[in-house]
Amino acid sequence: MAANDNPWGGSASTNKTERLGGSAPKLSERVSEKFDRTKVVASAGFEKTKVVAAVGYDKTKVAARKVKEGASVGVNWIKLKYKHFQKK
Repeated sequence: MAANDNPWGGSASTNKTERLGGSAPKLSERVSEKFDRTKVVASAGFEKTKVVAAVGYDKTKVAARKVKEGASVGVNWIKLKYKHFQKK
């Protein structure tokens, strides 16, 4: 075995690079593949975000209603007290 021979069968001096799947894909093909994968992941994340936002919106509506009712009760209490002190 010579010093520059590759133990797996090729010569170290061979500069050919062979791909298992054929020739290298074009840049536009690689970008398109990555974009497709990114689009799938992003759409899944977006669906989760929409669900969380909807739940949060419903909770916010309930909380806002409670605050509004509480404020209304508080204002009415103040009005009653004010009227009570005005009569004396």
